[in-house]
Amino acid sequence: HRNLRPLAEAGFRAIAFDYPGSGGTALNNGFRFGVDRLTEMALGLLDALDIERTHYIGHSMGGGIGLQLAVHHADRLRRAVLVAPVCYHAIHRPFVYLFRWAPFGALARNVIVGPWMTFQMLAREYVDTSLLTRHVRAQYELDCCRPECVRATVGLLRDYWNDAFEGTARRYGEITVPLHLVWGKKDRTVFARLGHRLAADTGAPLSVVEGTGHQVHQARPDVFNEMVIRFLKGEAS
Repeated sequence: HRNLRPLAEAGFRAIAFDYPGSGGTALNNGFRFGVDRLTEMALGLLDALDIERTHYIGHSMGGGIGLQLAVHHADRLRRAVLVAPVCYHAIHRPFVYLFRWAPFGALARNVIVGPWMTFQMLAREYVDTSLLTRHVRAQYELDCCRPECVRATVGLLRDYWNDAFEGTARRYGEITVPLHLVWGKKDRTVFARLGHRLAADTGAPLSVVEGTGHQVHQARPDVFNEMVIRFLKGEAS
C-alpha cells in the first residue's frame, strides 16, 4: 500500500497478486505451498495477462519465488528487485520441520498462529513500532482472522523449503537477470548476513537500509521506492 502508487506514477503497470489463502483468495484443501508450485502460479498469471516479460519485485518468500524465476525462467524477467528474499535452506531453524509433523501443524493452526500474534510479529519485522498505527495493525489483523490465512501460513512453513528450493539455491551463480538486493540492517527474519552471501553468490548489488527490519518497503517507502524505480528504469545498477 506504500509502493504500488509510486510505481504506477513512475510509468509502470503495477500488479500485485495474492496467493491462495492470502487477502480474499480461496484456499483449496490439500494445496501444497512448495516454492516451485508458487512459481508456477506466478507464471500462470503472466500467461493469463498475456505478459511475455516483466520486472519482478518480491519480498521474503516472494523474493524466493523471484530467485526461482531468475534461475529457471530468465526469459520471462527483465529486472528483479528482491527484498530480503528467502534464499537458503532454513536448516538453522529446526522449528520449520515441526510443521511437517501433522499434530504440530494442527496445534499451530489452532493455537500458535492467529491474530493474537500479529503485534509481536509486526514489532519484530518493522523494528520501529511507531509505524504500527492502529490502521496498519487492523489491516494485518483482518487477514489473520481468516481461517484460510492461518492454514496458508502453516502450509508455507511446512512446504516452502522443498527439494526444488534446495536445487535452485545451488544455482544462484548461474543467474543472468539483472538483480538488485535490498535488506534491512536489523532484519531478524532473514538475517542481513544472508544478503551478503546472496550478493556474493549472484554478483548482484546489495543495498542495506539502516534502522529497518524485514519490512523495508513498508518502513522506509521513500528510500525504497526511489531505489527501485531508478533500478527498474536502468538508472542504477
